[in-house]
Amino acid sequence: MSDTALLNAAFSMLDQPVIISRREKIILMNDEAIILAGADYTGKPLDMLMPSHVSNNQARQFITTAFVGKKNCIVKASVIEGYKIFVLSCNDNTIGEFSAIFSSLKSSMSNIKFSSACISVLAENEGNEKLLEYVCSLNRSYYRIKRTIDNYNTLSGLADGTLPFCPEPTDITELCRSTIDTLNTLMDKQDVRISFNAEPHTRIMADRALIQQLLLNLISNSISHSHRNGRISVSLLRTDAYLIIAVDDNGSGIPHEELSRVFDRYRYDVNLSQPQGPGLGLAVVKGIAELHKGTLIVESRGVDMGTSVRVMLSYDIQAPGRKSFSAPTEDYDERSMPNILTGLSDCLTAECYSEMLED
Repeated sequence: MSDTALLNAAFSMLDQPVIISRREKIILMNDEAIILAGADYTGKPLDMLMPSHVSNNQARQFITTAFVGKKNCIVKASVIEGYKIFVLSCNDNTIGEFSAIFSSLKSSMSNIKFSSACISVLAENEGNEKLLEYVCSLNRSYYRIKRTIDNYNTLSGLADGTLPFCPEPTDITELCRSTIDTLNTLMDKQDVRISFNAEPHTRIMADRALIQQLLLNLISNSISHSHRNGRISVSLLRTDAYLIIAVDDNGSGIPHEELSRVFDRYRYDVNLSQPQGPGLGLAVVKGIAELHKGTLIVESRGVDMGTSVRVMLSYDIQAPGRKSFSAPTEDYDERSMPNILTGLSDCLTAECYSEMLED
């Protein structure tokens, strides 16, 4: 039996679309893939069906999103002995019926924040250091809840089309630099450093608040899985069609068997030694990238070999009602401490959440 016949037998019964290529030519599409693509591309070049960030990617294993046919899909890719295997699934825009729960949480959060502020005043008046430690813990819990709600609200708005999207001329270099400078100050006592490399004043049309949320989610993931003397590198790269935000770390990495699940929502890590979260961060990053006509690529280097993430943002974004590209509004401050305390609440130490630092 030939290799192609064997692969066809193996994948023909799957109810997920599967595409296999060899030497950049498609050698197999199962029935589900043909239906999704709208035609059988077997025997044709891979780049006739897949966009360049998929067809030209040299990683042995990665996950990303792409339009295949007319549908936006999650693409999970593996390379085995020269064969590239792509397993596709159409994006599901439903995120669960949690609106009522989060609405209730918001009112409780207000009580937590008010109570911690009152306790802080009492603790300072009495010079009670232990009580101030409790205040920091309360504040960090407040920001962790807020981060979950903010990420949920972003996903919910993306799903139903109600998320405010306000692209404007944005200096991505300065946005990233000011955010990372603040983070390095906050993490002065932690064994993780973040470096940043980019050309000065890299401007594109983008929603500044959403781009910072995207950046903080990526950095939070890297910090949470960093080892001692961890290093995180953030860089900006230009191509003809996209600005790429690249985040690389030397942390614990993603096990190959877990890579296909990184976009799953409400996913909990069974390894309790690792920081726990509701699994919304990368789903939010993916959604924000797609809102900017881009995509997200997550590459697996293996356990303890770090992770490489690429966010592609299109230059083809129009600002509604704006004719000038040189006068961004100043109503959003990427250096705002609450934004950063929220975005990094899963990985910053408790002492970063004192009432004095917030002010």
